[in-house]
Amino acid sequence: MNRYIILLIFCVFQVSAGFAQDTISLMSYNLLAYYTDALDSTTRNPYYRVITNNYQPDIIVTQEIKSQSGAAGFLNNVLKPVNPDYQIGPYFQGPDTNRSIYFKSSKFNCIDNLIINTGLRDINHFILIHKESGDTLHVFSLHLKASSGIANEAQRKSEIDSLRKVTDNFSSTDAYIVAGDFNIYSANEPAYIRLKEENTNGTGHFVDPLTLTGSWNNPAYAIHHTQSPRVRSFGGGVTGGLDDRFDMILFSPSIQSSGKVRYVPNSTVAVGNDGMHYNDSINRLPNTAVSNTMAAALHYASDHLPVMAKFVFVNGWPSGISSVKQKLNLFPQPASQVLFIEGATIYEASYTVSDISGRIVQHGQFENNPLSVRDLQNGLYLLTIRSALQTYTQSFMVIH
Repeated sequence: MNRYIILLIFCVFQVSAGFAQDTISLMSYNLLAYYTDALDSTTRNPYYRVITNNYQPDIIVTQEIKSQSGAAGFLNNVLKPVNPDYQIGPYFQGPDTNRSIYFKSSKFNCIDNLIINTGLRDINHFILIHKESGDTLHVFSLHLKASSGIANEAQRKSEIDSLRKVTDNFSSTDAYIVAGDFNIYSANEPAYIRLKEENTNGTGHFVDPLTLTGSWNNPAYAIHHTQSPRVRSFGGGVTGGLDDRFDMILFSPSIQSSGKVRYVPNSTVAVGNDGMHYNDSINRLPNTAVSNTMAAALHYASDHLPVMAKFVFVNGWPSGISSVKQKLNLFPQPASQVLFIEGATIYEASYTVSDISGRIVQHGQFENNPLSVRDLQNGLYLLTIRSALQTYTQSFMVIH
């Protein structure tokens, strides 16, 4: 018995030391023919700097890059003045407009840009390595065929078929994200249905974190619209006010539930959209989501709003992260039905329960005591409770 207790204490120490997480933000942004000429760059770059300085996403995928000089110009004239840590991934010039990826080099390496050819614009397959965990993240950036009509819908479906030829070969544990300007009008479009369609192995498809049925040009979905944040014509952009959900971030089923990279629930936002500007410009006052300066920047920079989402790299981290960890008193030990928690006085917090391999087996909003453990198998677990200011972490045993 004494040997068991000593071994358990050793395991608890090892598990507690190895658990850590890194939450990263990803932004997808159609930059509207960036850039056509030097004057265009000079005019719009100040607005882009306002936007990126406010959010400073860890990964930025862009669409409508006109040339390699434009891709480099966005890095050197927009991102690096905001944060010199930004780098650009490998860039290849393709037909029509192009896509690029930018990332914080302290967090990621981009080891490749694989090209998926379609009938119109290429789809880029960027492969990122998260430096601290060593985990691989596949990021696809696309810009599908625009406009309504049966022929255009068929073209978008064909382009997604090309994407699925790649993702259908992924395993159930691979982490992949697709982001960009989909130009899809409704949940009934063939391209959208194909994106979500599972293959015979239950892999290869994408998860949409938002459940929006029917046509998306709907005032009920106003807070999710990304085109167009303007009602008058200038700079070559599309007008009409916000009424379409063209820009999206979708991800693999492993990211939804069980992988080393996880989606942060409810973190997907159309930047600056407060849901009160249906068929209107984003800078019509008031805008309750962002400042007047930010609303103006979003209005003048592009005819799309950027869309953002957050993800967590869960496993594989070394010890020594900077988050504050405070001790909890958990009883009874071992627990069989419920676990009482003393020492956590925080509110509006979330909790996770992870097993010894790092897999999250239970999660939710922390609502104080007690915590049910009836559905957990016998074994050692780690409870983590997080709020904006505090993190509590403690191990516990379950024996039924």
